[in-house]
Amino acid sequence: MASGRADDGGARGLVDRLTRAAVRRGLRDGLMAGDGRWLAAGAFAWLVRFLMKRHEPEVVTERLRPGESLLVTNLGRPPRRRKSRREWERARQAEPVAVPATE
Repeated sequence: MASGRADDGGARGLVDRLTRAAVRRGLRDGLMAGDGRWLAAGAFAWLVRFLMKRHEPEVVTERLRPGESLLVTNLGRPPRRRKSRREWERARQAEPVAVPATE
């Protein structure tokens, strides 16, 4: 069973690294040194990072044959701590377990 989920980790990872660096520099050069341009750039980068972290609902369409069943789970919102969030992502991407249909 293949789900229709796209993998954009490469581009998203690059944008994440660039915006993280811009936020850091915006704090350092904008807030601490008083450069308004870096402060604005850092604020914009922070907004981009904030909007990227929003999770949109995942919609998957599957055709079930007679005798097959579908198990739907909700893992809830991702945790804020980095280690817990990594474990949550692994559980989210785990291959589904086949459950025999009961009649």
